[in-house]
Amino acid sequence: MIIGENEYHTWETLPEFAHKELEPRGYQVSFVLSSPKEGDTHFADYEAIKDADLIVISVRRRTPPKPMMALIRAHVDSGKPVAGIRTACHAFDAAPPNSECAAWPGFDVEVLGGKYGGHYGNKPPEGAYTVIDPVDANGSHLVLVGVKPSALRVTSHLYKFTNLSTTSVVLLRGRVEGTEKIEPVAWVNTAKGRRVFFTSLGNLDDFQSPMFRRLLLNGITWCLGEKDPVKPQ
Repeated sequence: MIIGENEYHTWETLPEFAHKELEPRGYQVSFVLSSPKEGDTHFADYEAIKDADLIVISVRRRTPPKPMMALIRAHVDSGKPVAGIRTACHAFDAAPPNSECAAWPGFDVEVLGGKYGGHYGNKPPEGAYTVIDPVDANGSHLVLVGVKPSALRVTSHLYKFTNLSTTSVVLLRGRVEGTEKIEPVAWVNTAKGRRVFFTSLGNLDDFQSPMFRRLLLNGITWCLGEKDPVKPQ
């Protein structure tokens, strides 16, 4: 798990999730951590990326050291899977502060399979909730087993996406409460034979939701090639 963002406390929620949901099922989880300080380029223990079967990314506008970025690119180029939540769609698009750091501004399109275009700013309690609905045509996908999001309202403000790739399959969609504009909020992408899962959900409140936790667990296990849905603990 590569964690480096300053908004959603995934430096707390993802380790808790891993310890409770993944490790009891036999998965070994390592953490590549940056501080919550905005723009921090230091990531501890990034050598672990080299041996990872899957990388889970929760990073927001960071430019990691070039050797770390080389490991991320090598993981992707080898066809290994990637899972991303929330700000992973703009993980590496900041300007490098010096020649020792590296950006990857096209990560959203090249790996995740869709172009991030900002957000609607509907953050409760000041703004409207985001309403989540399933995509019925894809309801049998393994990532949605045990996930029943019908009419779910979440506090994560809705992200905008355009140009989803033809290899991206949308599983959940969202709209700002009281409006009709629809955006994808969870999908899988199988470009180049690689398994990629992404959801724009993942704020602090979402990690309290059994639906979101099951979605994330399913996305991770699907990325790792599990052919059967995980059983509840």
